[in-house]
Parts: sequence; structure tokens; C-alpha cells
Amino acid sequence: MFAQELLQNRTWPTPAARFSGYSCAVGTVGEKPFLAAGGQASLEDDSEPVNIDTRFDLASITKLFTGVVAALLAADKQLDLSAPIGSWMDVSAELSNLTSVELLTHTSGLADVWQELPTREQTIKSLRSLVPDSDQRGSLLYSCSGYTLFSVGLEAKFGKRFDQIVSELLLEPIGLTQTGFLPRDNTSNIAVSCEPGEGLPAGVVHDPRARHMDGVSGNAGLFGTANDLFRFFAEVATGDLGVVSNQARRHLFTPIVSGDWDQAIGFRFNDHQRLGDNKNFFSHTGFTGTLAMVHPGSQRIAVLLTNRLVCGTTREQMSDSYLEFANCEELAV
Repeated sequence: MFAQELLQNRTWPTPAARFSGYSCAVGTVGEKPFLAAGGQASLEDDSEPVNIDTRFDLASITKLFTGVVAALLAADKQLDLSAPIGSWMDVSAELSNLTSVELLTHTSGLADVWQELPTREQTIKSLRSLVPDSDQRGSLLYSCSGYTLFSVGLEAKFGKRFDQIVSELLLEPIGLTQTGFLPRDNTSNIAVSCEPGEGLPAGVVHDPRARHMDGVSGNAGLFGTANDLFRFFAEVATGDLGVVSNQARRHLFTPIVSGDWDQAIGFRFNDHQRLGDNKNFFSHTGFTGTLAMVHPGSQRIAVLLTNRLVCGTTREQMSDSYLEFANCEELAV
């Protein structure tokens, strides 16, 4: 089935609705991508229709931007990803021997659950005093804390908030004008991303950790459009604009550890559960109902942005939609 048809079949108010709106981009680098959008920004009767310029809460696809930042800094020898983070970051003794590689591949032993704290300052203080599980260290356990801690370390190292670092290294040089943190400063064309009853305004990040970090974190917080993300991943896959070097790309497309999938810095590989027959794409999903897929060899890219939470769609239900999208006609080899 073609992408737009299958997504329309999953868009409210159809009986099998998984989200109120969607946007997608599929294609090969160097060619004009297929772009589609549909549905509306929320379930409200007066909600605006979604178009290709509607921004969605990217959730954990933010981690891919954080991973690319790390790869760029490593390639430019501004940061040794294999060095103990205590050599460049103010953290507890228990954390100091961890490496950035461990933080960014979910092998640090940091727990996959955490106690949320109400302010950015309290959250940062808590992150710096976390204690990794020595028995878990080295094994793949998906956790947002490593990415948040890494971004906090970069803020202190460079004296800039993480949104400024991302903007200077990635958004501005690639020309991603529809991607960024705190989108309400720039547009009102934003899909609602919260669950029924939460009442978060469109443009306020759903992720609690990022929200308590004032909307700016390494694990979540970015909003963007499918077309902008296609352009971002095109640069990640090819380096045609001179932003992402071959050395940086090796960090991003070299799996380091295996679990339910193979994990590189940022990207997953062999995620059969969500990608099915196209499992050999490097990919990542986001809690709000987002998916990014990159195949460096063929330079095929696919981006799906939805707001599954407004329909109360579970992650298991959304996995079926990811599978359908990942195996749509546009991605057939």
C-alpha cells in the first residue's frame, strides 16, 4: 500500500484511527521527496488541518540530533567520546568513569526510570548525582538520562544552552528553518501532542524530562516538519553540504552493542519489531508517534510524524503503524 493511503486509513475519525494528523517524507537523496500530510492538529472540532508546514513534537528523534552533535564534536577533536566524562563534566564520582559513548548507546547502567523534578536546576543537580547500576553497565537498556546528562555537560563545557549548540552546529548550517526547540516562539502551526486530559498547549513538549528542562534537553524537545527532517537526514547520510563529515558518519552508522536492536551513537539498526522487512535501515522512533529511517547505502530516507497520544494510541498499536509505513510501496527496493 502507498504511504498516504495507509496513513489516511489510520487518521481520525476513521474507525482504526491512531492519530489526529500526520506528515511524512519519503525519497532518495538528490531527488525531490514524496511529501504528504493529512488530518488535523487535534481532535477539537475547530482544529486546523495539518499541512506539510505543520510542526510535530519529535520526542526521542531529538536524540538523533544530539548524537550528530556528539559525532561532529568528536570528528573535530573537540570531544573524546571514549574518555571518562569526569574529565570534562562536573558529575558525581559514581558517574565520572562513564564515557560519552556509554551515555549515547544506552550502555551506561543508568536506570530507564527516574524521579521527575520541577525545575531545570533541580533536574540538572539530580542528573549529576545519579548512580549507574554496575551490573547493567555494558548492556543495552534504553534510557533518556544518558542523553540529557550529555547535553547538560555540553552546556557547561561551551557556556551555551543546548538549543543554541544544536542551532549553531546543525540547524543553521543545514538551513532547517522549521525545526527547533520552543516552537511557539516562531509559529502557531503546531500539532497537539498530549494525551487526552493532559491539557498541554500545542508547542509545549510532551516529554516530562524535557518539559522540566524548560523545553530544552538532549533526549527530547525538538519540534519539526517532515520535509526539514528529510533534509537533515540527507546531510547525515551524505555530507553533501559539508556539515557532517565521513568521520562523524562512522560514529553514527557503526553499531556498538546489541539487544532488541543494534545500537550505534543515536541510531538503532536491525529494529525488526518496528521496521519489519526494512529492518536494515538505521532508525529511531519517538514516544509521540514519530519515526525516522535512513539507509546510508541506497541513500533512501523516510520520516513519519504523528500525534498518536491525542487518540490514546498505545506504543504497541503504533508499532503496527510503523511497520505499515516502513514497508509502504514508496520504500520498496
